[in-house]
Amino acid sequence: MQFFNKKYLANAIIKNRLLSIVGSLFFMLFLGIGSQYLTFDPDLESFFPENHPATQLNNEIDETFIPTDNIIIAIDGRGTSIFKKRTLDLIERLTELSWTIPHSVRVDSLTNFSYVRSEADDLLVEPFIENALSLSDGYIEERSKIVETQDAIFGSIISKDKETTVISIVIDPPGEDQAARLTETIEHILNFLELELPKYQELDIRLLGNPYQEYISPRLVQTEMPYILPLMIILIFLSVFFLLRSTYAVFATLGVVICSVVANFGSIGWIGNSLNQMIITYPILVITLALADCVHLFTIYFQERAKKVNSRNAMIRSLELNLQPLFLTTITTCIGFLSFNVLEIEPLRNLGNGIAIGVGLAFIFTIFLIAPLTSYFDISPPKTISGQTAIANKIAKFSLKNGKKLIWIVPAISLILICLIPLNSLDENPTQMYSDRFTSFAPDTIWLDERMGVTFPVSFKATSPTGNVSSPMFLNQIDEFTEWLEGLDEVNHVTSLATTMKTLNRSMHGDDDSWKIIPENEDLASQYLFFYEMSLPLGLDLNSSISQDRGTIKIASSLKDMSSKEYLSFSEKVDDYLIKNNLLDTISPPAGFRVVFTFINEVIVSNLLIGVLLGLILITFILGLFYRSFVFGIISSFPNILPIGTAFGIWALVNGNVGFMVAVGMGSTLGIIVDFTVHLLSKYDLARTELQKSPEESIIYSFEAVGFPLIIMTVVLSIGFLALTLVSFKPLGDFARFSSIAFVTALFIDFFLFPQLLVRFDKRKLN
Repeated sequence: MQFFNKKYLANAIIKNRLLSIVGSLFFMLFLGIGSQYLTFDPDLESFFPENHPATQLNNEIDETFIPTDNIIIAIDGRGTSIFKKRTLDLIERLTELSWTIPHSVRVDSLTNFSYVRSEADDLLVEPFIENALSLSDGYIEERSKIVETQDAIFGSIISKDKETTVISIVIDPPGEDQAARLTETIEHILNFLELELPKYQELDIRLLGNPYQEYISPRLVQTEMPYILPLMIILIFLSVFFLLRSTYAVFATLGVVICSVVANFGSIGWIGNSLNQMIITYPILVITLALADCVHLFTIYFQERAKKVNSRNAMIRSLELNLQPLFLTTITTCIGFLSFNVLEIEPLRNLGNGIAIGVGLAFIFTIFLIAPLTSYFDISPPKTISGQTAIANKIAKFSLKNGKKLIWIVPAISLILICLIPLNSLDENPTQMYSDRFTSFAPDTIWLDERMGVTFPVSFKATSPTGNVSSPMFLNQIDEFTEWLEGLDEVNHVTSLATTMKTLNRSMHGDDDSWKIIPENEDLASQYLFFYEMSLPLGLDLNSSISQDRGTIKIASSLKDMSSKEYLSFSEKVDDYLIKNNLLDTISPPAGFRVVFTFINEVIVSNLLIGVLLGLILITFILGLFYRSFVFGIISSFPNILPIGTAFGIWALVNGNVGFMVAVGMGSTLGIIVDFTVHLLSKYDLARTELQKSPEESIIYSFEAVGFPLIIMTVVLSIGFLALTLVSFKPLGDFARFSSIAFVTALFIDFFLFPQLLVRFDKRKLN
């Protein structure tokens, strides 16, 4: 049974080559027009797993209270206290300027902190520092001591050594065109910081926060793309030229690459999918896969030209031998990337779908543009073609000669490496995703964490059983939980309504520390809260920590910087406490940006295991159907899945940390690795069915036909992917290294295990 007549299609394409070339170019231009509709979405929250409880809780807290997405201006005294007139004046002015930032909804700092004190029976709320330059040294020294008693800010707004402080600016840009609104906000801050920084050389002032990281993302891409892509293309095409030794092949392949990339980005624009931090993976993946198609096309073409066959007939023969395997590899590669659709993360689904489209386009332009175009020219075959065939022949004979050993050694080594997979740990730190080659954001975050430990904020949603947050029973439960949290080694700071209520009660009793307790009377607690809120300045009300219906509060905490594994251990402690104290219905699990990222790898791995399994089943079925052999389908599954497992084992030895893009590599490499298997299998089946060769002779034939192209393909893929290590977005570098390991592993398994399986299990008796 033939699904299509290869000879008829090959002849038809070359017979109508002018129509094919013109049609391909118009198709490329039409798709390319869509690039004008491309948009960039830098929001890291778009990577949140959509249906995960941590995501839902984080969104629920943001909707109940004001958003927690904040920009941080960190000010450090370089070893000296920030309680100096000049420094306090700067903080005061920056605080006032921060209120003028577009889309800012709240600004918290040391100077505008609402300090509560009592005078007679009156409750007074005033800025902690006001008109700093006019204050006496004695007053400033007194404030320096008082700040130690202010639980709400000591350790969160100001470090406990009083040498570092932060200005927290909460922003909430409107939903439409958030990227433009974010740019407007950040550039406003940068403009006034640019004016102030030169005046304060004695201070270390840095800008941090998730919004700033999202602002940096597209600018890093704009900075890096102009040199990384050309460098990668030069490296790849130099390798292609070195291996194929044909200038025409290099430029023809460049034509396929340009058409594929332009059409790929245009198609994404037509679909309406946003680009993100992984934008550079699109051209690199499409380029490397387009190169693979061209290498196979030109290898057979040059082999025919070396036999003195004219260009037209040489290309027809190349198409006859490559149409089916290239079509199959396109389908299987697409299946690998389409497996991303099982993920609950939209940017990764878009990535998989976009690259799948690019792979299909590369096939179209290789077959319908470059193949017919090449048939017009008499391209001389490179002198190295016979040498390359000889190398492949030697590899095939070595593999067959040592088949009895290799059929056990290769699986044994693979199994040993697969057993190392548990040594990997799933971890991702969103604040450390960017290299410090182009931005200091990652080291700045570590710098601030070492001084204040505020880079891992978590929140808890606490709901009063009575519907009133002033309930003494509820406040005591919150107070006990707050104190328990503060006692944990992982926790740097905790604030809650209980903290505020105890401070108010102490202030109303002459700042007597013995009254730093929860009021016993609900009405009294409600009055305290009412008068306190009435005294707060505009913009600094309690909407950030109390819901509008006054039935729910937010407990804010900051943790020490920790790995995902360490966080999960902390989370288990919280769960145990809530269960033990019967508070599961009162206090939620911890939530926050970093919390969600803790679970991303787990979600990706669990989702992609399903996706890879489904993809493998589908690929196995397709291969069995195409080659009319269920045995072929089963045999091909081993060289398809073993490299991925083996690569994770090797990764445990060389790195050990599986970030979310390494996990993504599990799905992306599947489709590409199948290419190796399909090309060997197609030439083997051709030799068996059409040329009536024995299994051993068919192995040698398949290696001579595609063995060296597979080596070229592995080299090109590895160089192309490793170019990603130059990108500042570090997860892409890990993805590239893992993928390259998988490609090299796949080549060895296809060369030294797959032939033994075919020889041993292909029992067909052909006429």
